[in-house]
Amino acid sequence: MRRARSLFALGITFALAAAEPIEPTLILTSIKAIDVDRANKDKWSVKGYINDPDGDFVPAIGGLGLSTTLVNGATDVVNDLTFDANDCNELKNDEGVICKTTGTRVSIKRTNRVPKDATIEAQRNRNTTSASSYYRFTGVFRRQEFDSTLASPLTAVFGIDGSGEIGDTTYKCKKREGARATKLLCTPGAAYPTPAPSTTPPPPPP
Repeated sequence: MRRARSLFALGITFALAAAEPIEPTLILTSIKAIDVDRANKDKWSVKGYINDPDGDFVPAIGGLGLSTTLVNGATDVVNDLTFDANDCNELKNDEGVICKTTGTRVSIKRTNRVPKDATIEAQRNRNTTSASSYYRFTGVFRRQEFDSTLASPLTAVFGIDGSGEIGDTTYKCKKREGARATKLLCTPGAAYPTPAPSTTPPPPPP
């Protein structure tokens, strides 16, 4: 009898452990930012995935809205924007959400195509085990005015009131500076090595 009670208690312990929440994660595939030498002409875009194993983060956007933030390598906020709940529309069957205002749009849709080396997990709060916990997202932000300069690496952060924030950083960046605009494209991976200073002595004067 004691053994039966012990196993019963052990089963409760396992059940409680399994019920612990799993935090959602943001996985970036690219950030592209363009700083234009004209007022309210800056723009940036972001692509990637959200892994939401408990299925709480993405559905909450429809009721609470979404904040998006772009941060540069000096941890300065380059641009931030908030979508109100009225700006966001939930898709049917918990398949995602789309938020948009003038010049801006974030689309988050469930997908079975996941990042390399990622494992598809079923969301724990759904009755079916066929629903992937991954969502693919794209964000486009036009007609912006950047608050800070573009400097690698770039970080994107998504936030919801009461549900916390998720973010990721892209380290592999290429910067192009033109007469009227500066472009920075960042993707996952190690940062490009900084060229070492030349040790070759200058040629003697003629």
